[in-house]
Amino acid sequence: MKVLSLHSMGHDTAAAWFEDGRLVHAVETERLTRWKHDHRIHLALRHLLAQDGVRPEEADLITVSSPVRDSVLRLADPGPARRAVHGGAPYHRTTSWLLGRPVDCVVVTHEVSHAALALHYAGYPDDCVVLVNEGRGQVARSSVFRCSDGDVDWVETDPLPWYGNGFGWSALGWLFGFGKSPSVAGKVMAIGGYGTPDERLRGLLEEVDPRVLDDRALAEEEGRRLARLPEFSRDFDAMARVVATFQQMFTDAVHTLLAKHVEDPARTALALGGGCALNIVANSALRDRFGRDIAIPPACGDAGHALGAAVFAHHVLHGRRVEPFSVYCNGGAEPADDIHATLIAAGLDPLPYDPGTAARTLADGGVVAFAHGPSESGPRALGNRSLLGNPETDGMRRRLSGRLKRREWFRPLGAVMRAERFADWFPGQLPSPHMLFNYDVPAGRIPQARHADGTCRMQTVTRDQNAPLHHLLGEFERLSGVPALINTSLNAQGRAIAHTAHDALMDFAATDVDLYVLGDLMARRRAG
Repeated sequence: MKVLSLHSMGHDTAAAWFEDGRLVHAVETERLTRWKHDHRIHLALRHLLAQDGVRPEEADLITVSSPVRDSVLRLADPGPARRAVHGGAPYHRTTSWLLGRPVDCVVVTHEVSHAALALHYAGYPDDCVVLVNEGRGQVARSSVFRCSDGDVDWVETDPLPWYGNGFGWSALGWLFGFGKSPSVAGKVMAIGGYGTPDERLRGLLEEVDPRVLDDRALAEEEGRRLARLPEFSRDFDAMARVVATFQQMFTDAVHTLLAKHVEDPARTALALGGGCALNIVANSALRDRFGRDIAIPPACGDAGHALGAAVFAHHVLHGRRVEPFSVYCNGGAEPADDIHATLIAAGLDPLPYDPGTAARTLADGGVVAFAHGPSESGPRALGNRSLLGNPETDGMRRRLSGRLKRREWFRPLGAVMRAERFADWFPGQLPSPHMLFNYDVPAGRIPQARHADGTCRMQTVTRDQNAPLHHLLGEFERLSGVPALINTSLNAQGRAIAHTAHDALMDFAATDVDLYVLGDLMARRRAG
């Protein structure tokens, strides 16, 4: 069965092609355009259909998450389809003329698509509870699903208070003047590491009228009321206390909800989907409290719908599980000739990549732009589109965040370690291959990657997952004695993560990146 799958409308659009239960190609629109959260699905679709191995004339099925862009999908019955998914049906079967001929189509309701992808990353266990939690879905802001015997059953809708879902994080962002972009929540969360929870603030937040979830005018009125209180001033220390308190409330609310559905954590698997699954503090606390791992897709936000809708159709409607796919599945590897031409055009001298040279550059306090193979799925830099630096070089945090990426000073940097070294540093701790959990780091260790609260969001990598990065980490430790590297995304302020060598050079050619490692080639920055 050949399946074309889309997230066609809203932010973070994406397209994917599956064949016989195997992901062949996928791409998020923003990687092609460098416009964060890009909605222009026709660009991703055009790119996908031009790839080798993608044969649209042979498509047996089209899957799409809701909401649906009618002008693209050209459904036979857009009205009934819209009424079905808006009414809470998990899916609607119809016909699409997207490819110029009638093709069977399944419209998968937004929340169900999130849940299906989370179930896939959980490994399709016999019993799994999935929480889908986000700012706003198709039907709800938060939903609980029970997955067993090949079914994905919707068991609760909007069970969380206003401070337990993405609405609350967006509201804090608006209150503190960060705007309304989908990226705002992550910025706000970072501030919490500089504060401590305050019981008085908790009381003030709990007094907010719960109807703010459904009444925009009331939400804005409540926001203005809080803004007049001295406790909610835009002084950084005051904001840090508010965010730390809110984080505690959010984590407690999510834990209470999940505990109600998970009577036996040893038997029932747990998975998270939706944008709130990027909340590393909550993820880590939940893993500790339940005493077991929690499955989270790296593309747990809306860009993952192109994968989740197809997973649902395969698993629930056709009784077939999609094969596991690598996190490095966003677009394809750039041809070596194209990389070589880009470097020459930029006035750089391409050389064959030498891990020893890259490791020495890092050990000496340099910064390496590291890009190879397909990009990562989702918003985390996981070694295929990364800026790497030595976490024990004084000033490295300021250099990477401030001078190179030009982002807010308070945002944390992640780190990457080989899985075997992680086990030595954090004995008994579960790994984090997708950088979705944080860990307590003793003072003095990797100080430039350690957040204000003493934690670091860590990526663990094995040789099978990413051989080039794993090898570079080994070479770097051999030279420096340091088993970790700072790993932050390869993008300048306001741009999506770089997709091509040209993107990387556009962002950083005029900066003090010391070495570019692009595919199987490397080049040093221009002198002067």
